[in-house]
Amino acid sequence: MNTTTKLTALGIAAGMGLAGVSQAFAYPEFEVRGRLHLDAGFYDEDNVEFDDGFNNRRARFGVGGDLDENWDFRIETNVTEGSLSAADYRLRRGVGPGRLTIGQTKVPMGLNQLTSSNSITFIERASPQNIIPDSRRLGFFYDVSEDMFTFQTALFGRDLGGREDGDMPLGVAGRGVFNPSIGQGQLLHLGASVVYEDLDSDSGYAPRSFSDRPEGRADPNTRLISTGGFDIIADSTTKYGLELAYQAGPFSAEAEYLNVDVDRDNGEDVSFDGYHAQVSYVLTGESRSYGGGSFGGITPRGPGGAWEVAARYSHMDLNDEDVMGGEQTNLTLGVNYYYSSNLRFMANYVMADVKDSQAVSDLTGGETMDDSPNFVLARMQYSF
Repeated sequence: MNTTTKLTALGIAAGMGLAGVSQAFAYPEFEVRGRLHLDAGFYDEDNVEFDDGFNNRRARFGVGGDLDENWDFRIETNVTEGSLSAADYRLRRGVGPGRLTIGQTKVPMGLNQLTSSNSITFIERASPQNIIPDSRRLGFFYDVSEDMFTFQTALFGRDLGGREDGDMPLGVAGRGVFNPSIGQGQLLHLGASVVYEDLDSDSGYAPRSFSDRPEGRADPNTRLISTGGFDIIADSTTKYGLELAYQAGPFSAEAEYLNVDVDRDNGEDVSFDGYHAQVSYVLTGESRSYGGGSFGGITPRGPGGAWEVAARYSHMDLNDEDVMGGEQTNLTLGVNYYYSSNLRFMANYVMADVKDSQAVSDLTGGETMDDSPNFVLARMQYSF
């Protein structure tokens, strides 16, 4: 981050004119963090009605820093329309060749999911990334990056705020990334992940629902694909992911495939999957940053900022056996303006096509199971 606020015991003491303060009292060191993503959306409706207007997509505020020369920490809380949730709440330190994280952070699955919301190319992640990966959970995490290889693993339970009666779920995750050297100015990313979670069908955590909005949340309540109307009591889930990305200067491309197998206690096992592919080009010549198996943002090189154009195709299938959650295919066109590394303006045009969805049937009073809305999204975001 370019803009930070650091308050240390040593700095405060110096500001008060105190002398002789030992360097040992320089800790803890704090860094105030935050972001605001404010959206607007306007819909060309098909069969389902959407609400045009503005939406506070996320307003996050927190603090991070160093407890001493070994341990660092982060505490962040996220505010969205009508809800308050915990983001990263964790401690971290170096152990051996890698880093150990204790607390709540992201489960290592999905390149698009692990890219910060400050740095994703489009206003929303692709639907498979919103539905299948587990996002943030409480647990123990270890990651190591050596030369061309990155490996991440986790032992995790529930998320903060997700307490239910009974034993919490217990999951394990592993993700590996191969980033070979292929020439100056070029980058190749190959990744794979697997996540297994034991849900225990006798606990309150066992029912499972998979759903998503049509890759836009200006209307945060309308979901066109959802398994929520079907009784899915799961003993366990097993998730798989494949990742491919390439970057050459201002051009970048990525593709991902994700699958979840649900071991049901009250019916036939079901499997849902999806994928997305996207390309982007920075017209002003900058390249997206990369490190530790994930992409970062774009920093403009000139006083006029940086311009980026992008396109994405995504598909998610929530139909299997007796479950009719729907199939959704989206084509998204985007343009981004980076005033600085901390301030960005975004615009997306999304063409959605939904088939065989019970959620659409419920929203239209049983008139149809299909819907094809188009909509325009815009975002103002800043971070510090």
